[in-house]
Amino acid sequence: MSRTRRSQLAALLGIVFGLGAMTAAYAQGTAGAEAAAPAPHPHGIFGSIISGLSHQPFITLFLLVAGGYALGAVKFKGITLGATASTLIIALAVSLWGAQRFGIQFNIPEFASTIFFNLFMFSVGMKVGPQFLTGLRRDAGKFIFMGLFIPALSLATIFAIRAIFHPAPGLVPGIFAGANTATPGIGAAQAAFTSGAAKLPAGTNVGEAMSNMSTAFAFTYCISMVLFIVLTKVPDMFGANTSKAAKEFEAKVGASSDSPLPGAGDEFFSTTLPLSRIPVTIRTYEIENPKLEGISLGQLRVAYPDVSVEQVFRGGQVMDARDEVVLKSHDEVTLYGQISRLIRAATQIGPEVYEHASHEMGAQTVDVVVHKGQAVGRKLGDLAKDVGHGLYLNAMFRAGDAIPHGPEVVVHKGDVLRVTGTRWRIKILEQETGSVIEPSLGTDIVTLALGLTLGALVGMITVHVGHIRLTLGAAVGLLLVGIALSTIRTRYPGLGGPYPEPARQLIEDLGLNVFIAILGINSGAGVIKAIQAGALTPILVGCMVVGFIPPIIAWFVGSKIMKMNLALLLGAVSGGRCNSAGMRASQEATHSTVPAISYPATFAISNIVLTLLSYVMAMVG
Repeated sequence: MSRTRRSQLAALLGIVFGLGAMTAAYAQGTAGAEAAAPAPHPHGIFGSIISGLSHQPFITLFLLVAGGYALGAVKFKGITLGATASTLIIALAVSLWGAQRFGIQFNIPEFASTIFFNLFMFSVGMKVGPQFLTGLRRDAGKFIFMGLFIPALSLATIFAIRAIFHPAPGLVPGIFAGANTATPGIGAAQAAFTSGAAKLPAGTNVGEAMSNMSTAFAFTYCISMVLFIVLTKVPDMFGANTSKAAKEFEAKVGASSDSPLPGAGDEFFSTTLPLSRIPVTIRTYEIENPKLEGISLGQLRVAYPDVSVEQVFRGGQVMDARDEVVLKSHDEVTLYGQISRLIRAATQIGPEVYEHASHEMGAQTVDVVVHKGQAVGRKLGDLAKDVGHGLYLNAMFRAGDAIPHGPEVVVHKGDVLRVTGTRWRIKILEQETGSVIEPSLGTDIVTLALGLTLGALVGMITVHVGHIRLTLGAAVGLLLVGIALSTIRTRYPGLGGPYPEPARQLIEDLGLNVFIAILGINSGAGVIKAIQAGALTPILVGCMVVGFIPPIIAWFVGSKIMKMNLALLLGAVSGGRCNSAGMRASQEATHSTVPAISYPATFAISNIVLTLLSYVMAMVG
């Protein structure tokens, strides 16, 4: 191992042991506090600040998010925790400090947490839909395997913890669900206790068991969430190069950033105004070649379909570039076309002139959905001489996929043409071929609201298996609806109105990190309760064993035996662990959305399996 990697690993271990030291310090402080007669209360400037924050949840949340992003940007020994892990660490530290030192317990309503987490899951789906289907077609069997393999390993490890520590009733299902960050699992285990399916030892009532379960779940959930995010950084420290793997996968499925799919939200951000990002430009020349005198613009359009005349200046007046306009000597013509062609124009027309502001003609990039008979069935080369004259074709899409777009390609109904040109030429194309989707910085709130509603409804679908209620859950429902909607929009980009990528990214970032802040700030009291109950050792050991041995084994199986793409494998392992923050950390590690492609399938499968197994753990534990 190189010195750099040893340093990175040492830094990583320092973070982990620092968290452990923090927990131990609070354990000692709490133990000492039990002997003290008076209960802790706010005092001093810090006590007043913590007390004030506990009454101002809005201010508290966004201070935590700001602190998380600031800390997440700090590099130590070449690594960063990222915003998500940093937000959780800061929130948990403030919560522990307030509870242990001042007796202050934060209690931000879970409804707020639900809102932001649901926004996050829907936004992820709206990004990865088309690539998700491609990835599923390629690696469905591997995703299904990971969704079953990781819960199976977790089951084996929790039985080992049970045999070694003989935890108090309720701790086993709490550790199992929390270590896997499987929130539905805690609900299934609760159903086992309340229905009487769980057999408790003499002298233990249901209330005590459920209290133990809740405490273990809260503690292990937080620790597992933080450390799993850190774990996503480890493969690259040992030379995995998940970023390179992500780029390789994107190249295989044609997900080039040069041609974002229609309806993806960022389709107008790589090839849009100004024209400096595409190989076309506008230049003005004075006619001195006598061979051009008496030639109409219509004749020029047929003879030179790849270069268009956009304006004609004659005697200081601007003339519309209609086909019937006949050129005269000393006319100044503004041409639009590829730079390589315009460079040769001076030798065939005359000198270039700069007096007129030809760059203000209002060129823009749009998607045109072909659905009218005049364009359907015609070749692109024919369209270039007719309604497509003066337009630059950036990309062409069919059934949601980018396709080659040479002159001989025939246009089909439903094809999407991404073109750049002046507004009046785009208007002509729209009239003759179909509807135009223009760039927009606005977000269609109707699409967002209805998508969230439909996703929540899908998540409510319930299947009863004995005393167990199996549901997809709102998170899975929203993810699936987002995937479906984003996939449909690649074929029908006008569906649902604009949903630009910057807005989607903001919702994703804000949704996850506010959810994480609420999780951490509400957990301090539960952590201290676990310490006071003397259950710290089995909970910590159970969290580390159940939460991390299965994903580590799964990584080696996926990379060495199954030869999975490493970026997809990161997402699949995160899904198998039901760890949405880990999926986001995987995206940060790979600088790509590829991990989000494998995440939904493994997450949905693992979520259901872990729910069933949590019920079983309540029955035996």
